[in-house]
Amino acid sequence: MCGTGLFTPPPAGMTLLASCADNDLPGVTVSTPSPAPSRSAALALAVATVALPAAGLAAYAALTPGVHLAAVALRGAGQPLPPGTAAAVRWDFLLLVLSGAGLWCGITAARWAAATPRALELARFARTALVIAVAADVVENAALLAALRWPRAPWLLDATAAAATVRFCALLPAAVVAACGAVTLARRSVLHSARRVADRAAIPVETVPPRPIEDGDPPVPAEPGDGSDNNDTPPAGATRWRNAYTVPGVSAADVRRRWDRGEHTTGFCLSGGGIRSASVAMGALQSLRDELLDARYLVSVSGGGFTAGALQQALTGARPATLPGEVLRDPRSAFREGTTELHHVQRHSSYLADTPARLLAALGRVALGLLLSLTVLFGPAVALGVAAGLLYRWVPLGGPVTGGPFPVPGTGGLAALGALGAAAFLLALFARGAADRRRGPGRLARRLVVLTVVAVVLTIAIPSLVWLVEWVLARTGRSVAIAGPAGTVMLTFLATIASMVWRHRATLRQRLSGMLRPGQGGGPPAALPNGVLQRLLVIATLGVLAAGWLAVFAAAAATGGGPGALTAGAVAAAVVLVLGAAFDVTSLSLHPFYRQRIASAFAVRAVRRDGDGQVVAVPYEAAERTTLSGYGGIPDGTRFPEVVFAAAANLTGESRTAPGLGAVSYTLGADWTGGPDVGWVRTEDLERIVPPRFRRDLTVQGAVAVSGAAFASAMGRSSRWYQVLLAVSGARLGAWLPNPGFVRRAHEAAAAGRWTHPWLPRARRLPYLLREVFGSHPHRDALLHVTDGGHYDNLGLVELFRRRCTRIFCVDATADPPPSGSALAEALTLAWQELGVRVELDQPWQGTPGEGPWDGDPRLAARLSESPVLTGTVHYPPESGLGSGVRGRLVVVKALLWRELPYPLLSYAARHPEFPHDSTGDQWFDHEKFAAYTELGRHLGAAAARAAQPVEVPLPAGEHTPEVLLTTEPGGGGQ
Repeated sequence: MCGTGLFTPPPAGMTLLASCADNDLPGVTVSTPSPAPSRSAALALAVATVALPAAGLAAYAALTPGVHLAAVALRGAGQPLPPGTAAAVRWDFLLLVLSGAGLWCGITAARWAAATPRALELARFARTALVIAVAADVVENAALLAALRWPRAPWLLDATAAAATVRFCALLPAAVVAACGAVTLARRSVLHSARRVADRAAIPVETVPPRPIEDGDPPVPAEPGDGSDNNDTPPAGATRWRNAYTVPGVSAADVRRRWDRGEHTTGFCLSGGGIRSASVAMGALQSLRDELLDARYLVSVSGGGFTAGALQQALTGARPATLPGEVLRDPRSAFREGTTELHHVQRHSSYLADTPARLLAALGRVALGLLLSLTVLFGPAVALGVAAGLLYRWVPLGGPVTGGPFPVPGTGGLAALGALGAAAFLLALFARGAADRRRGPGRLARRLVVLTVVAVVLTIAIPSLVWLVEWVLARTGRSVAIAGPAGTVMLTFLATIASMVWRHRATLRQRLSGMLRPGQGGGPPAALPNGVLQRLLVIATLGVLAAGWLAVFAAAAATGGGPGALTAGAVAAAVVLVLGAAFDVTSLSLHPFYRQRIASAFAVRAVRRDGDGQVVAVPYEAAERTTLSGYGGIPDGTRFPEVVFAAAANLTGESRTAPGLGAVSYTLGADWTGGPDVGWVRTEDLERIVPPRFRRDLTVQGAVAVSGAAFASAMGRSSRWYQVLLAVSGARLGAWLPNPGFVRRAHEAAAAGRWTHPWLPRARRLPYLLREVFGSHPHRDALLHVTDGGHYDNLGLVELFRRRCTRIFCVDATADPPPSGSALAEALTLAWQELGVRVELDQPWQGTPGEGPWDGDPRLAARLSESPVLTGTVHYPPESGLGSGVRGRLVVVKALLWRELPYPLLSYAARHPEFPHDSTGDQWFDHEKFAAYTELGRHLGAAAARAAQPVEVPLPAGEHTPEVLLTTEPGGGGQ
């Protein structure tokens, strides 16, 4: 099986997904037999899951009328046993056998359907819970029969109550898993027909798997052509570095050959920063156009992607048939000064909302997303609450929850909790001592801990919550019930807007300061407070949301499952199912709006009209789908680098992320999509296999928007204060995109005939919204939550190092003020952690402001730097595969002010103290601000070109290398 070639299926009956085989041993066994069950057997399991317990319940109800054995058992001591108890106990053994067999079938179905270690562990937990429930039922029945024989032994009834409590607390999770497993397997047996599985297997899907990191990761054979050509076995400690260089189509040998010919592998990276970064990058690439056309890669992050995407869409060979004229695709003149396409961008620089109507539309989109999201989130609270009311009416765990005093578990209930907790504790102690001999006790101890938590929730937490809500409603009337939800919606909306505004608080403060003190100069604004009020508002809103959800759940449970409550629960469940099936989580967010607004400003072509020969700017139509594989490439013969849109795939609780990060690299390009930690899939193949709802996001415009998804429910290294609020409200920009590693596993399963394995979902439904709310992002899921590339590396430098570039131009328009340069420092630290790349900066502090004499405007004296340019030497480790002697040269230009800038630009800076570090939250640039940043970018590009004049790369004494020079002449840098 070739990592970068077409997938070759394993022999029949064999699978490489043995990590999900039904065994408790860690690690992976290659080629473990795991044949898929027949579809008829799966349907039989699903039917048995429902039919056997239903038959047992029907027989029990018919043969034991008038005896509610669950209530009798849970009541404990101090009660007379009703007539017919002995017969009910005997028939309960029949119910036990039938329901136990049915639930075992359902759990087996769940094990067959499990595609991830987490799902398999859940099925194993359910199996353990079912065994405990059956054993507890046997003990319960035996204790009841003994109590009938020895009525003067009340402790037997308490033992009965304890066993019944354990039984029902273990039975509930087992039944839920069994039901979900049966439904899932039955659904797949119908939808994953033999023909459909064969059709999926016949579609060629070229993938590169993620490299193993954890013990349970699938095996990956060492194969040529995966971007790593060093045949020497690296030291164990350097495996992480070596694997991180895996990029399909990128060969260390090619880089080395170019180096030996005296040529460089040149790369450009454009930093994040929204429209600020886009305008600076636009100007810089005008001055660096010769160097850009000789480059091999153009990596963009966030706002830098606005400019990279604009160039890509202006130069692509793809075009609609209805375009009126000849498309001009000259890479030397695209978006240069005075062009029609640049004029179009200037007129739309306030791209998010350039009119009051569009601003209201944006706020309305937030409100609509909020209402739909809250409906989807609170609907289950009603349905689950009604179900809980029915459960507690028939199975009074913890005593009656309504219409009485505060519910306290009886002696039997407390004994059950104590027994479960003690068993978990003792087993954990035993497991610690036996860890070197066996792993089973440790796993069983963990499952008992989970079961103990479930028992506490069912016997104490939920009854107490229901009693408290009923007590409050009885004393406040319906005012709380009506005002609470309305207040929650309004408070959530206001807090969402506050969280969005928080990102450009500096700009608002500066403008308000100017309004209150007109005509006054002054330096930069004073530092803002740390946002205590805003953060308290967010925390309060999240608290209100959580309390509101629990209150709705408890109020529904307090009804006891009456007729009206059943109707309300059914309606709520139907609404959730309809919304969950009809709406896509990403479509409910601001991502589509954001994508469309960016495209309205930056998706434009220069067209020579047929009639009069005039060159005009023609914006892209909204219906034109700019597929990555088609629009993301450059026509043959056109000198332009490969464009890579750098984003971040969020992972939680994973060892795959760098220290301190919750995200890994995820790039989108014309050829490949993915990253070394999640795997790669050829973009054209991915576009062919994904459902229609995903295709709009797998476009150039979608890649630009995803790469610039600055605020989302998961943001890598960024603040986590308001991520849950953004998930709930719909005010998020990220998107759920296919996981390349999952695509590979699903294709392998289809090729092996394993119809039980899931495929990519048709839409991103309710479970993905819940994952955003709870921050659950495992790396083996079908979809990954992909957000702003700045959540991983805000400069894009790491992606150029990963591609082993030996000459790098970095346009840094981030908002971090000098001299710290946190974005550069973070990128260099990440490059060392991920790739082992070490960079020696020549003069790292020459961007420090306020140095040297200045006779001009005193307002600028403390803001001027000696130079905006930083240069350095890049040292690649042996794990890069380049071998000794290959060095790189780094040229970074930072958006700063320096003395040699022209008078108009310095005058603008004197009048605008925040320039050139306007907040990234300010995406409403007027033409003057856009022109100022673009002009600054032109001078930054010119400074970078001067810094890249021929300079021999310094090497340690004794090392031999060709005379490789850095040059700005066309073709000199080579590709």
